[in-house]
Amino acid sequence: MLDFSGKTVLVTGGSRGIGAATVRAFASRGANVAFNYNKNYRAADLLKQECEKFDGNIFFMECDVSAYNEVELFLKKMGDKMENVDILVNNAGIWIEANIDSYTVDMWRKTIQVNLDSVFYFTTLIARQMREHNTKGSIINISSTAGQVGEKNYSHYAASKGGIISFTKSVAQELGPDGIRVNCIAPGWIETDMTEAIMKTNKSKIKKMMPLGFIPEPQDISNGILFLASDMARAITGEVLNINGGSVLCG
Repeated sequence: MLDFSGKTVLVTGGSRGIGAATVRAFASRGANVAFNYNKNYRAADLLKQECEKFDGNIFFMECDVSAYNEVELFLKKMGDKMENVDILVNNAGIWIEANIDSYTVDMWRKTIQVNLDSVFYFTTLIARQMREHNTKGSIINISSTAGQVGEKNYSHYAASKGGIISFTKSVAQELGPDGIRVNCIAPGWIETDMTEAIMKTNKSKIKKMMPLGFIPEPQDISNGILFLASDMARAITGEVLNINGGSVLCG
């Protein structure tokens, strides 16, 4: 089993879905883990209690990742409790259904701010910290297959996720000489509370899209994150790892 004892991991949007699975995965492998939540304190607190049975420290705090001043405050408070970050997982995101005729300027801006701006905020601040402390770190950004092939009625979401892929490839080139790896994971359909409503009416149709015959779960994504964060992936940077059951095959 991969061991992250002594490592400090930061997961954005860590209180549910892929984020919560990632927090559990690192905590169960000895890491100190920090995560933010937005409004749902109970879910965040329950996750903290669940992870306290492991050896590492757990820190969580409410933070609107789309607001730069809140991100700065979160990192300051985290810094009072934990060592410098070794692994950053930019996972926080929103998903609002609306076609090109109905989505508003506010919908567009909120989607870009939460999904893309937050990746910029956390990456720049943590990369600066990693460089200052000569940390050979790993940054993993969660994109989507929508960012590779587009998605009907989610063009604003697809735009934000496509931006993450380009950002990942660019920053990987900048930070590589410092020993900091930057990679991306592109999930397809995943069974989470964010997709629950669609799964209720379209699960069988979605399942048929999967050559492997099943819809991936959050743990399938967190397994990929563990790999990219580990020394097993020491020669991998600027890459997009697709975890989607084969529903979208991107080279």
